[in-house]
Amino acid sequence: MYILLPPDSLAYSQGAPNSYARGDLDNAVTRQFCGGCGTHITTLRQDMPYIVLKAGTLDDPAQYGQPAMAIYTCDQQPFHMIPEGIPTFEGLPPRR
Repeated sequence: MYILLPPDSLAYSQGAPNSYARGDLDNAVTRQFCGGCGTHITTLRQDMPYIVLKAGTLDDPAQYGQPAMAIYTCDQQPFHMIPEGIPTFEGLPPRR
């Protein structure tokens, strides 16, 4: 699960993340990782004005509400639980 955030709404309270972007791809995303443990925290996309924040890295993800949708359900595994009533998409949803 992830949350889309405006770039100015995220600040690190301790340390700075390590970043990695593949140099062999056009428009490669930049992934940010915890400098201490290596946990993937965010993804920065050149074609999107938001930060993609991994919800599992938050101390209390429940304070941000429920999921708005489930994407890439074509890859859903039996242990993935999708809440009833949210829109699902086999890939990305149509752009508005």
